[in-house]
Amino acid sequence: MNSNDPVKKYVEKEKEFEEASPMNPLDAFSPSTVDPVAYKDMTPFLQKLMDEHKVFITVLDNFESALINWQKNGFHFDDEINKKFNELFSFLDKNTPVHNRKEEKELFPLLHKRLLESGEHSSGEEPKTAVDIMEDEHIKVAQLGALCLNFLGLGSRLEDNKSREIVFELAFEQGKTIVETMRLHIFREDETLFPLAMKLISKEELKEMETTST
Repeated sequence: MNSNDPVKKYVEKEKEFEEASPMNPLDAFSPSTVDPVAYKDMTPFLQKLMDEHKVFITVLDNFESALINWQKNGFHFDDEINKKFNELFSFLDKNTPVHNRKEEKELFPLLHKRLLESGEHSSGEEPKTAVDIMEDEHIKVAQLGALCLNFLGLGSRLEDNKSREIVFELAFEQGKTIVETMRLHIFREDETLFPLAMKLISKEELKEMETTST
């Protein structure tokens, strides 16, 4: 397994990943090598997490559309762009931490243990599992959101047009990275991590997670 990222399956395509547009990293969404599990066969706890993912995807789609329009408009805001930007940052502030806590408190500890026991981990003195990757991405997206918001706030206060454009361009790049990271993160959880949970964790244990997370 890849020693850095046990979720990434197609290491030989790394150069293609670098050349692809960060708004559309197609190669990263290649089918998982884990046996798929249909939504209807997931336990209610995992279905709820997937339902929350679907809501976030809609927010990301809206934000991406506004982000592109914002750049095309020369980084000028309008009511629709403001609305979709606010929707994303509000979601990152209020909804995402609650969702992440459910994963990190209820699902991830046991799944990490089972992944280590089953050999689904990287090599090395401190082997990493897919859970480590997901937790790192939770932190990364929170940091990206804060950075993007800070750039937006700073740019809005600058009077010099050139300086404002430079800062807004930085905000735009951070926004693109949020979209890229979260789309791939959700894909990995839905297509790899949750099927692994169904394989390695009993339905009784998953049901207990549902009880303690409510």
